Amino acid sequence: MSQNNSSSPASSLATQGSVQQASVQQKVERNRRALTERPLKTSQPTGATLATLGIRNSIPLMHGSQGCCAFAKVYLIQHFREPVPIQNSAVDQIAAVMGADSNLMEALVLLCEKHQPELISVITTGLTEMQGSDIDRVVKEFKVAHPQFSHIHVVTMATPDFVGSMQTGFANGVSALVKQIARAPVVKARRKRQVNLLCSVAMTPADVELLHRYLDAFDLSTIMLPDLSVSMDGHLADDDFSPTSAGGTSVLELEEMASSAATLVFGESLFGVGQWLQQKFAVPCFEFSSLMGMANTDALVMRLAELSGKPVPAWLTRARKRLQDAMLDSHFHLSTAPIAMAMESDMALGYTALLTEQGCEISRLVTATDSPLLARLPIKKIVVGDLSDLEPALDKVSLVIGNTHTANMCEPKLPVLRAGYPCHDRYGTADLLQIGYEGARSRLFAMVNILLAQHQDEVPAHVSRYRFGPETVSQNVAV
Repeated sequence: MSQNNSSSPASSLATQGSVQQASVQQKVERNRRALTERPLKTSQPTGATLATLGIRNSIPLMHGSQGCCAFAKVYLIQHFREPVPIQNSAVDQIAAVMGADSNLMEALVLLCEKHQPELISVITTGLTEMQGSDIDRVVKEFKVAHPQFSHIHVVTMATPDFVGSMQTGFANGVSALVKQIARAPVVKARRKRQVNLLCSVAMTPADVELLHRYLDAFDLSTIMLPDLSVSMDGHLADDDFSPTSAGGTSVLELEEMASSAATLVFGESLFGVGQWLQQKFAVPCFEFSSLMGMANTDALVMRLAELSGKPVPAWLTRARKRLQDAMLDSHFHLSTAPIAMAMESDMALGYTALLTEQGCEISRLVTATDSPLLARLPIKKIVVGDLSDLEPALDKVSLVIGNTHTANMCEPKLPVLRAGYPCHDRYGTADLLQIGYEGARSRLFAMVNILLAQHQDEVPAHVSRYRFGPETVSQNVAV
C-alpha cells in the first residue's frame, strides 16, 4: 500500500471501492471447468495492444501468427469503429518449429525504416510464449546491429494468450512502458504541479478526457498513461492513412514520470505499477480502485485540491449537486431492481460502488479475473468464470450489466446495459462516460431508462362491460 493512503479517509475510502463492507468476507467461487462454453474474457495481447495505442506515434508489433494479430485488430475495430494500426511478425509453421527470431528482427528493421515511429511495443502471443522466444535478447541484438535506430524505443511485453485476460494484458503493457522508459530525473527537485495518472482498461476515452478536465480545473499538468482520449476518441484525422497511433502521451513525457509530484492510480490492476514508481523514484502514490460513484469522485476531488492547494471549482460543486438530484430521481426504480453483472474486476469494482450508493441489490457478479478486493464487495455471489455462470441468476434479476456477448445471451427477455469490451452492436462506445459526477449521473439515467422501457403493468387495465363511448351517446341523441 502506498505511503499517504492511510493518512487520508478519502483516499482510504477510494481504495476500498467506496462500497459498504460486508461483515464477513465472502469466498469468491472459481470456475474450474475445463471447457469454456460462453467466454467472457479476451486475450492479453489485445489489452497490451490497446495500452500501446495510448502512446503518441507508436506501433504495436504482435510477435506471433497472422491470425493472432487479425483477431485483435478486428476486435478493436468493431468496438471503436476506428482504424487500428497493428503489425505482425508473421510466424508461420516453419518459424514456429525452427525459431522466429529472424521474423522479429526483420519486422523491427522494416518498421523503423519505413514508418519511423517513436515507440514499438513487441507483444508476445501464446504461440511465441510456448515456443520460448526470448524477445528481450532479440531486441538487444537489434539495437546493437542497428544503432541508427537508437532513438526509437522498443518495449517488450510478455502477454501469453493462455493466461490472464484483456485487463491483465493491459496492465502488463502499462507496467512495461513505465519500467522500461521512465528514468531518474537529472534535477532532484520535483515538478510540484505535474501529476502521473495511470488509467485502467475499465476507462473509456471519454472517461480519460473527463480526467484531463478535472486536472485542468486544479491547474495541474498531467502525464496520462495510456491516453486514449486522443487516439481512440473517434475523430476524423487529417491524413487518409497513418501507420502509427493517432495521438496520446509522448515518449518524452513517459521519461519524465519520475519527476512528478505524485502518481494517481485508477484501477486495482495497476496498483503494482504505482507502487513501483514510489519505490524506485520516491514518487508518492495514491490508489483508487475506481472513480465511479459519488464517494470515489469526492475522494479524487479532495486529493486534487490537496495536491494543488486550490479550492474546488464551482462547476464541480454544481456537478455534484446534479448527481445528488439524479440519485434521488432514480432511487425508487433502482433500489428495488435486483441486478447481475458480467465484466472484468476493475470495472466490477466501479459499478458495485455506484450501485451500492443507490441501495441496489447485486445478485451475482461473474468476472474474468480475480482481485483481492472482490471478496469485500457486498454481492450475494461472485464467480470467476465465463458467461455460463451468469445463467442461474437470470430468472431473478431485472437488469444485467455486461458486453455485447452478454446481451446476445439475455436479450430480448432481459435488458442489458452495455459496458466493457466488446460492445460492437452499439455506436458511440468511445463516448460512454462512466466516471466522475457526470459519468455516474449518465449511467444512473441509462439504467433507469432501460428499466422503464422494459416495464409492464402487472395487472392489465379492466374495461367494464357497461362502459360507453362518445359514439354511443351520439347514436342515442340521434334517435
